[in-house]
Amino acid sequence: MKQGAETERRTSTPAGAAAEIERTAERLRKELAAALEDAGDLPDPAWRAAFRAVPRHLFVPYYYDPSGLKISREQRPGLWLRGVHSDNALVTRRFGGEPTSSSSQPSLMAEMLHQLETADGQRVLEIGTGTGYNAALLAHRLGDTNVTSIDITPELTAAARAHLAEAGYHPTVITGDGALGWPEKAPYHRIIATCRVDTVPLPWLRQLTRDGLMVAPLGNAVARLRRTGADEAEGRFLAGAWFMPLRATASATAVGRPPVTAPPAEPGPADARRTALGAAAVDDDDFRFLLSLVEPDLDWRRDPDPEGDSPTLVCLRAADGSIARLHRAGRVEEAGPRRLWARLEELHDVWTAAGRPGPRRFGITVDGPYQTLWTDSPDGPSWLLPHR
Repeated sequence: MKQGAETERRTSTPAGAAAEIERTAERLRKELAAALEDAGDLPDPAWRAAFRAVPRHLFVPYYYDPSGLKISREQRPGLWLRGVHSDNALVTRRFGGEPTSSSSQPSLMAEMLHQLETADGQRVLEIGTGTGYNAALLAHRLGDTNVTSIDITPELTAAARAHLAEAGYHPTVITGDGALGWPEKAPYHRIIATCRVDTVPLPWLRQLTRDGLMVAPLGNAVARLRRTGADEAEGRFLAGAWFMPLRATASATAVGRPPVTAPPAEPGPADARRTALGAAAVDDDDFRFLLSLVEPDLDWRRDPDPEGDSPTLVCLRAADGSIARLHRAGRVEEAGPRRLWARLEELHDVWTAAGRPGPRRFGITVDGPYQTLWTDSPDGPSWLLPHR
C-alpha cells in the first residue's frame, strides 16, 4: 500500500506525469506500427523501424476533433494520446473555422513512403512540411543530410523545426514556395508532396534526377510518377485521398485552383431544364476524382432553395462565373459562360461507359504544360487537364 502511494505521488508530479506520457506514447506508437504492419501497410523493414521509432506525439501537441474542439496534451492527455496514435488524419491548424493544416493518416503516409522506393543515400524533397512528422520519418530512414522539406508558412516551419529537434532529427527545413521546389539542393532522387495540386508543377520534374520518382496528391487521389524526359513524366494513381491544397505565391498559382474571379451569374426560369443526372451520381467519390482534375475549379455548395424551404440539392460555381443549381425532381438551372451541369452529364456518360473507374484505373502523362489524364492506358478515354 505504501509503495503504491509513493508511485501515485511520483506520477502526479509534473516530471512523473511527463514520464508516464512518454511510456504510454511509446506503447501506443508500437501498437500503431504493429497494426499498420498487420494490415500490409509497412512491407519494408526500414519503414517499419521508422514508424516504431519516430514519436508522432511530439509533432502533434494538439489537434481538433470533427466538431472543432481542441484536444491537447495539457487538457486531455489520455484522449490526446489515443487520437495521436490512431490511424486518422488530424487537423492541427484552423483559420476562420476552416482547417488549414493537418497530420496525414498514418496508413496513407506509409503507402506513400513505400511507393517512393527509397534507397540508402538518396536525396528527397518534401513539399509541405506540416507538423514535421513525415520529414522525421524520412530523416530516420535516409539521414538528416538527405532530406529537405519546404513550406510557405513561417509559423509551420518554425514549429516543425522545434518538433524535429525535440525528436532528435535535423533535416533541412525551408520557408519558401513549395510550388517552385528548392533548386539549391537539386537534383533529388525522390520528391514527395503532402498537399494537393491540380497539375504536376514542372519545377518539381526539373529538380528530379533523370529517372527520379515523385509521389504527390493530384486532385482527390495520390499519383506516382517517374520522370521520363526533360519536362516529361508518366504514372498511375493510387488510392483516393483528400489533402489540403498547396499554398503558393502568385508566381505559382498555375498548380492550384484559381479563386473565383467573376461574379456568379443568376439563372432564371428560362434557364431551367430536366436532367437525369442526380445528386447521388455526382456525389460518387470515384466520379468526383475525375472531376477534381478535369474540372478543378468547381465550388460545390448546398444553397437555400429560393422557391421553397428545402435546400438546393447541389449548387456549382466556377471561377468564370458559371453556375448550375440542381433542384428536386431533377430540375437544373444553368447560367454564365459555360453550362456546368451539361459538362457533368458529358463526363458522367464517358465515365459510366468506361465501367465507372476509380482512381487506380487512371494514369497521367506529362509533356511539358500538356498533362493528360487517361483511363487504363494512354490509348483509353483521356482528358487534357486545364493548365493556367
